[in-house]
Amino acid sequence: MIKIIIILLLLTFISFFQWSRTSEKSVASLCEITKDIRKCPENLGSIFLPRTFSARAIYVGFNREQIHLDFLETLITEISKLEVAPKLNIFIPQGEEYDAHDILKKYFNQKAYSFINLIPVASKESVWAQDYLEILFNTQTGQSEIVDLPYYEREGENLPASVALVCQKDLIPQAEFSTEFKPGNGDYGGNIEPITTKILTVGTNLTDETFKVLQSLTVQEIVELNVDWLETGHVDELLTTLPFKKNAKPCEQALLIASPKLALDIITATSLDLKEEKNPNSPFYDDKDIWKDHYHCLYQKNKKKSDCIELEKANLSYQKLIDLGIDKIQKLMLKNHGCRLTEEKFPQLFVPLKKQKEYGTYDDRAIALNPNSVNNIFFFPNLMLARQNFQPFQDAVDKVLSKYPYKRIYIDDKFAHELNGGIHCATNISYGCSP
Repeated sequence: MIKIIIILLLLTFISFFQWSRTSEKSVASLCEITKDIRKCPENLGSIFLPRTFSARAIYVGFNREQIHLDFLETLITEISKLEVAPKLNIFIPQGEEYDAHDILKKYFNQKAYSFINLIPVASKESVWAQDYLEILFNTQTGQSEIVDLPYYEREGENLPASVALVCQKDLIPQAEFSTEFKPGNGDYGGNIEPITTKILTVGTNLTDETFKVLQSLTVQEIVELNVDWLETGHVDELLTTLPFKKNAKPCEQALLIASPKLALDIITATSLDLKEEKNPNSPFYDDKDIWKDHYHCLYQKNKKKSDCIELEKANLSYQKLIDLGIDKIQKLMLKNHGCRLTEEKFPQLFVPLKKQKEYGTYDDRAIALNPNSVNNIFFFPNLMLARQNFQPFQDAVDKVLSKYPYKRIYIDDKFAHELNGGIHCATNISYGCSP
């Protein structure tokens, strides 16, 4: 009898802990998967995980524009093919619930699409999922937290709190600012990009307040890159990383770099007889300004036109600033990891708002002329990026990526590009590992 009682007590004890572990896992997996093959690095703590780790979740905004819906459908299709699919969290803005329901109901109650998670949010706009929040990951606990970023006077300011509530995650508050000062583009998530577990890049336009918050959150060393001359001003417009293989080490990856010099060299090398086509995308504009269309400068026969000469002058200045930033990263790689990263370049030109005596300052407010291939998303084994409209540029991108063992998925980037953004700006990928 005593033995039976002991056995029953033991079974009760075990079942309690099994239930406890299951409940904890269930809460953690509301918005992300918890199955990670890769073990976390030891003795790190809270960091922003780089692309060398596996994707646990993808956050993306909803919009009724057909090009964005096409992108969303491609994303869903590719995730559904994966053996271990990250959760796809789609933020549904206020006022678009009925449209979203009609468009997305085809995925309801289908096992193949069980990774889809629809999240109604306290915002009338949710497209720029990269910018209003960041994901901080603790390598010792295996848990992630939502970092609330300043998004003053913009739709989406309250969105991080909505996500934290639905996903039952801790919400790290944004920096406090004086009433006289309001942060801008520099404090958005596209301006906070990890290179390795020890290196985090930010733009020079990041406010001191947000910089201090980041310093308090992560053990990564922060390096600042000059993005002052860009209109949006985010480091994800200039570079990203691409691992050589699954579960790559810090040195086993490449830097993908936006290169104005490469773009200019390609134009010079093209035939004078190349048929000139019109820009399929409309020039960017805001409430006060319209940027000029320099698409004709992609053709060598127009190279000597005054505006194309000026465009070349501006972009050679931008190249120097980009090179200085890459040099900073490479020095930190040597310091922290004992190596330099392979550098791969994509052709990219930028258009300043107006002619300047000297280029490379805030007054340039430069925007991307061609869709930005560096502004891409990666979830193993898929690399999704904008398709180039100018074929010689597309050929150059293909040549670089042919070296890597990933499925290339090209997206029509017109919707994001015309709003001065890109695919990366419209998504937020949460990477993870197992403690």
